[in-house]
Amino acid sequence: MISFLMVSAIFLMSFAAPENANGQDQKSVITSKTFGKSFNFIIVSDWGWNGYGHQLEVADQMGKTADSIKAKFVVSCGDNFQVSGVASTRDPLWMLSYENIYKALSLQVEWFPVLGNHDYKGSTQAEIDYSKISRRWRMTDHYYTFVKKVNKSDTARFIFLDTPPLVEQYQKKPEEYPDVAAQDTAKQIKWLKEVLSGSREKWILVFGHHPIYSASKTHGNTKEMIDKVKPLLEQYRAQLYFCGHDHDLQHLREKGGKIDYIVTGTGGETRPNSSNELSLFSHSEPAFSVVSFKGDSISVNFVGITGNLIYHFSRASN
Repeated sequence: MISFLMVSAIFLMSFAAPENANGQDQKSVITSKTFGKSFNFIIVSDWGWNGYGHQLEVADQMGKTADSIKAKFVVSCGDNFQVSGVASTRDPLWMLSYENIYKALSLQVEWFPVLGNHDYKGSTQAEIDYSKISRRWRMTDHYYTFVKKVNKSDTARFIFLDTPPLVEQYQKKPEEYPDVAAQDTAKQIKWLKEVLSGSREKWILVFGHHPIYSASKTHGNTKEMIDKVKPLLEQYRAQLYFCGHDHDLQHLREKGGKIDYIVTGTGGETRPNSSNELSLFSHSEPAFSVVSFKGDSISVNFVGITGNLIYHFSRASN
């Protein structure tokens, strides 16, 4: 096993739930003691179901977990509003699918979303403009970046991509995805290269809606992301790429590769999961992710609706 990747997994199977190497099973729960004094945040994706499906259950546990771990902020990996985005900043869906769902005090922190393909069926500008109204929604543009200090000596760069315009199938359906044609994809890729090339932070985390790699039989790999985004992440030493789109939980890594690819798409609905040669973990269960910086390492944790720890892995920087 690669020295800087320490994987501790709870492989949940339909016929058994074996313990992992640390003796943890699926009854292990995230508590205030799980991460100790660390920099923690939450990721949720594909959640905008107006309270239907598993959205309420996931949101309720997010609130409990965010409170216990003192989450700094929440990241959304897109499809914020199923099935057709929002029409304006006054669309009732803001209340029905967001404000009245994620109402726990612990979730009244900054939210940093990206856009998904379903968001592109509505007004993407409305999701950006809502940042001027909301005290917590912070989508400043179609793509954006910032840096945060994660401990006394280290910083992390967070990069948020606008992936639907990069995918050819949406370009071919302007009547269904009206905002896609207006996006300058070459400009975004140039921006991404400039941000990455100028980054001096210890950690580089990248977020988008569409997977680069995915073992799911529903969507799977995104060719345009492999061709346009992956080479830049490799060249400039990004460590992790997070996404949704496929409604399951995955951890993938290329043999000999240095990037961990995380799919965390079960914020509202689940679909059957699959595995392939890149899969380190694959499972389907309503859940969200907790990312924790502690010391010289980062950990990614899939958390279920009872607070159960589904899967955990940690790694050092490259």
